[in-house]
Amino acid sequence: MTSARPRLLYIDDDPGLSRLVQKEFERGGYTVELLSSGAAGVERLRKANDVDVVALDHHMPDQLGLDTLRMIHALPNPPPVVYVTGESEGRVAVAALKAGAADYVIKDASPEFLTLLRAAIDAALEGRRQKFLREQAEAEMRAARDRFEALANERAVLIREVNHRVSNSLQLIASLLQVQSAAQSDMKSAQTLLNAYKRVSAVARVHKRLYTSADVRYVDLADYLCGLVEDLRQSADQGGRMLQFLASQTRIGTDFAIPIGLIVTELVINAYKYAYPDSDGPIRVKAERNGDLITVQVKDDGIGVTEYDWRRGGGIGSKIVLAMVEKIGGALNIETEPSGTCITVTFTAADPAPELDAAGDSLTSVLVIADSLGRTIAAGADTDENEPPVLLLVEDDPLMRMVVAGNLEAAGYRVEEAGSGEEARAIWHRTGGVDAAIIDIGLPDCRGDQLAGELRSSRPNLPIVLATGYDEKVVAPGFVGSRYSRVLAKPYDDTAMLGILVSLGVTGGTMPATEVEPVGAPRAV
Repeated sequence: MTSARPRLLYIDDDPGLSRLVQKEFERGGYTVELLSSGAAGVERLRKANDVDVVALDHHMPDQLGLDTLRMIHALPNPPPVVYVTGESEGRVAVAALKAGAADYVIKDASPEFLTLLRAAIDAALEGRRQKFLREQAEAEMRAARDRFEALANERAVLIREVNHRVSNSLQLIASLLQVQSAAQSDMKSAQTLLNAYKRVSAVARVHKRLYTSADVRYVDLADYLCGLVEDLRQSADQGGRMLQFLASQTRIGTDFAIPIGLIVTELVINAYKYAYPDSDGPIRVKAERNGDLITVQVKDDGIGVTEYDWRRGGGIGSKIVLAMVEKIGGALNIETEPSGTCITVTFTAADPAPELDAAGDSLTSVLVIADSLGRTIAAGADTDENEPPVLLLVEDDPLMRMVVAGNLEAAGYRVEEAGSGEEARAIWHRTGGVDAAIIDIGLPDCRGDQLAGELRSSRPNLPIVLATGYDEKVVAPGFVGSRYSRVLAKPYDDTAMLGILVSLGVTGGTMPATEVEPVGAPRAV
């Protein structure tokens, strides 16, 4: 409404009735303006949008009220119109309502006319007020939604950046632990550092599951442990040791994932070290759910150990296991026989998530064997047999670049290092190209996948590894599954990086000529 007193524009060619309406409505708190033709009324509304409601007569000398009504509704933001007609036939009223009238009143000489007109105009004003409030509320809701979307986008960017930085930090820690382990002449110190690396990897795997998952509240236990067991297999030195994994496909809260990962890591490491001192044998990892109760079990067929000896051993591994069992409110049980040891951890899952599988009892079974598989290298880059392959390593973190380059050089590669896209282009032009490129997604002056595209324009079959702390399916969808490309999620270990290079046909001088299965292929029997 335009003011405290609502403004009524009354359009009627009957001057007597018009003055009567004016007096009646002004006594009721209205400001009333009188016009005697439809054209004059339309012109008045066109000049100023300060009228709150219009009362319009049907019969006027210049044009019918229906024509005037259509012209009023063609104006921007027109006021509501109450149609006044002396016609008692319903067809005129129906036509007026179809043309956009808020209401209609039959004009006659009875005293009820002014009462009915006042009721209709009051109702039209209230309808306009409600429409204004509704539109205002909708506008505020749209503005709030836009603000929420902006905040959500900002939060998503922030979370993505935090994940990227955490992944980079975990990658750096893992790489440094590997380098330090390899540099130790004392085998005990080297093994201690390697065990620390495996613990970092267990934490890193949970982090990766979280930032690539649509629901950060839960982690798929089978998927997580399957990847963890595979990581442990890859980092093990025992040639004939068999590591078997069986799990029901279920989800657990993220608060449980890291403790369970550390428990399994420590128990598997312990079994690798002590279960088979003079022979080889299997190590079995099993996880299953029965209602709210989850059981995780690591079993071997080795020499066996009593619970008393295991607990009093005092090693850091057993202390970590006991601390993590306490953290999740679980229970630990050790069974030993002449034919081996079975360590079981049971705990109750808080706020259990719905099963991923509709039946709730599907099993993921992976049998992985840590031995040489004796396969041939995939076709890839053409390199001189007497010259080590040249890798272009593009990473903006200087410490991480140094560590990764050192590991690659130790594996028999020659590495050209760049800290930005500009430096990488300069190296590319100076060297006339390289045998393969390892490029971080997050570079200071360009995106890593954009740089990869530039290099590919010069050499379409150039093997490229994109390293990323983001969700690889999102940041580089065009590279996933490409014959000459791989996407490697941070944090990664040297084994994963070297395996990818071999799968692309780029083998270092000190690496064995053994085939590596395609990246992502399951090792299943």
